This record gives sequence, structure tokens and C-alpha cells, in this order.
Amino acid sequence: MITVHSINKSTSNLLLFVASLLLIFLVWISLLPEFQILLIPITILTLYFIFLKPDHYLLFILLMYLVVVGEINPILRVFVHLLGSASLLIFLFLHKEIVGNIYSTIDKRIKKFLLYFFSIVLLSAIFSQIPLKGIEIIFKELYFFFIVFSFYVYLYLKKNTFQIIIVLMISGLIMSLSSIFNLKDTNLIDLLMKGSASFRTGGLLSNVNALSGYIVVVFPLFIFYFFIKNSKIIKILVLLGLTVLMLGVLATISRSAGLSIIIGLLFFTYIINKRAALWILLSVLIVVLLLLILPTSEMILSALRIEQGFSQRDLLWKLSIDMFKDNWFLGVGPGLWGLQMFNYSPVLQDSFIGYLFYDVNVITGGFNNSHNYYLVFMSDLGIFGLFLSLYLPFTFFSIAKENLKLSKLYSNESYLLNLALTTVGVSIFIRAFFEGISIITFGWVAIDLPFWVVFAILIYNNQFLKKSKEFILS
Repeated sequence: MITVHSINKSTSNLLLFVASLLLIFLVWISLLPEFQILLIPITILTLYFIFLKPDHYLLFILLMYLVVVGEINPILRVFVHLLGSASLLIFLFLHKEIVGNIYSTIDKRIKKFLLYFFSIVLLSAIFSQIPLKGIEIIFKELYFFFIVFSFYVYLYLKKNTFQIIIVLMISGLIMSLSSIFNLKDTNLIDLLMKGSASFRTGGLLSNVNALSGYIVVVFPLFIFYFFIKNSKIIKILVLLGLTVLMLGVLATISRSAGLSIIIGLLFFTYIINKRAALWILLSVLIVVLLLLILPTSEMILSALRIEQGFSQRDLLWKLSIDMFKDNWFLGVGPGLWGLQMFNYSPVLQDSFIGYLFYDVNVITGGFNNSHNYYLVFMSDLGIFGLFLSLYLPFTFFSIAKENLKLSKLYSNESYLLNLALTTVGVSIFIRAFFEGISIITFGWVAIDLPFWVVFAILIYNNQFLKKSKEFILS
């Protein structure tokens, strides 16, 4: 018997098929020849998921958002945004009867954060030098959280967190491999002799710090899979994946990523096995000691950029703190840090570092380069921004703490999953002291999405575990 649901599903598939072919054709004629070949696998996969695996179509869209919405090509980026937004709108429309009910399951703490966030950004924008810049950021963030909410609805309907976790892990591997492959023509001797600064590679994102953020988010998920799987083959594959991620960190030479991953690993193992955490800590200390005393230590430290200290981050921190002191109430305005930075530069403009700051500001389009998540919010949004920057980790860890407590009553696998998600938060908010991106980057979808997908899983697990507790106690 043909049902209304099946008719709606067939109609949506046809609409997606027509829209996809039209978009693919438009992108094809717009791309340079060297990029046109990329559309062949994308086209095949799109048709495959629309018609043969429609239940996994949105997972494919999520992977596209995570991997293709980078710096491969601006036209490809627009293509993914158009296809993705159309697909998500159709998906929400087909489930319009229950979208409101699903929205009500989102924890009130995250709703409060989003209300505070958009209100403060709007208020700061209104009283800023360029209000339209803030309005632009608001629309970008609304679109971003529309994407996050859509995948939360998908997660709620499918009730399968593992599918989304696998997509995150695959995206992390792809990003890591893209960074590694960019080094294929690099001479190891040149890397050791000249230092690594000129050899760092951001892979598909063209930004080493953004790409390393992916690795920081997915690393605990691989650790989780290693613990829950008994198959030796799967454990070997997970170890290979972890090796690829570690090589990706080395390719980006991101010290903040390395530090946050180590701290996250110590946190995860400390909760499970305190003795194992102690052994990992001792191993790290021994490796560091060997690096300092070996005859080749100078070359190794140069390759790892250890001799560069904070890499001018301390100067950028001072700049942002001084900016906050003069604009402590509402900040300089969302997205306007780059416009004001030279009024607070702690170095001469005609110095080497001064020119470096100028070049970075031009390349990033005036993006806030405080290299500190908390200072980004403080300098852009003032004292209210500081409140927001602290309220988000408070919200994350308060939900995570509940999940860890409740999951102990449910199953060991659930407990390890929520421990891994909590570890993502530990790693990313430690990294936030050295990087200002990968959490809320004012509309940069590609680099913020991994963390917020993890947050969506955390929120879903919270309401699921609360329901399970009520069932157990009833």
C-alpha cells in the first residue's frame, strides 16, 4: 500500500535529484578544469545516497560540510552550502509535525546560552563603529546553528550516535591526511635545518590551526572506539587512525593541539585507570627530557617550533587585553578587532613583527587573531563577551557531569562514550587558551561544526539518559 509518507519521500528525493543535478551543472561550468574532476565522485555519491541509501543521505551532507566547506575552491564551498541547506530544509519540512517537540528536548542551559549570545552580539553591534558587520555575523551564526539543529533532529529521530561519530572520525582522518599529503615533496633535512615554520600545512582548510582543531575534537573518539571494540582487527584500524592523526599534528606543527591532546588523554585515562595516567605522564616527561639532552635536540626543537616560544601570541594577548581595557563594556564590536588592532599594537609598525601582523590581518580579512578564545570574546564583546566565553564551558561541563553520573547506571559503553565527549570539551577548552577558533568563530562553519556536533551528541545523550533513569526507577 502506498502511504502519504512514501509519496512525500519520493517527491523529496526527486526534488533533491533535480536540484543536485542543476547545482552540479552550474558548478561544473564555473570550475577550473583541475577542479572539475572533483565533482565526479561528489555526483556519484549524491545520487547513491539520494536513491539507494536515503536514510544515510544527511550523514553524507554532514561529511560534505565537514570536509568540502574549506578552502578547496570557493565555488565548491557555495555548492555544498546550497545543496546542504536545501537538503536540511526539506528534511525539517518532512518532519515538521515533530520538530517542535524535538526542540523542546534541548537542554535549557544551551537555550539560555544561545539567547545570551545573540542578544549580546546584537547589542554590541548596535553600538559599534560598523553595526552591519555585527548583523552579518548574526545571520552567519543563525545559519550555522540551523545546521547544528538539523543534525540534532536527525540524531533524535535515528537514535544512533555512532553513525555521526563515525562521520566525525572519517572527517578527521581526511583532514589529517590532506595535511600530510601536502608535505610529500618536503625535504626532511630542510625541515630540520631551517625549522618548520615555512613547511606547516593546513591541508583542505589552508589553516594549520583550524585543521589541528579537527584533530583535537576527533582524537578522544578514536580512543573511545579502541576501548569498546573487542575485535583485534578493529583495534589495529583504530591504532592506524590514531597514528594518522598524530602525523597530522606533526604536519601542522601545532603545539597547542599537541598539548591539549596530551591533557585530554591524561584526563581520559585518569578517570578509567589512574596508574595508566601516571605512566603516560612519566612517558611524556621522559620524551621531553630526551629531546632536551640529545645531541640533535636543537634541530628537533627547531622542527617542533619549541624555540619560537609563544610565536608572538603574548604580543597579541597584550594587544587584546589593552583593547578590552579601553572598551570593557561592549567591546569594539563583533568582527571589528582587525579594524582597531593597530591602535593597540605593542610593536612598531615598520618592524618585522609589525609587518607580520599587518600581513596576517589582511589575509584573514580583519578576523580577530587574539589566539585566545576568551580574549576574542572579551575584545569583541566586552565584559559580556567574557561572561559568554565562560558560560559556554560551564554549560558544556555541567551537562557532561550529569551524563557521566547517569551513564554509570546505564552501561559501560555509554559511560565511555560520555567520557570521550567530556574529554573533547577538556581538550578544546584547554586549547582555547592558545587559539581563538574551533568553538565559535563568528560564522566559520567548517571549523566550528566538529565541536558543536559533539555538543549535540552530548545534549541528546543527556535527555536520553534522564529518560532511561526515570524508566529504571519506575
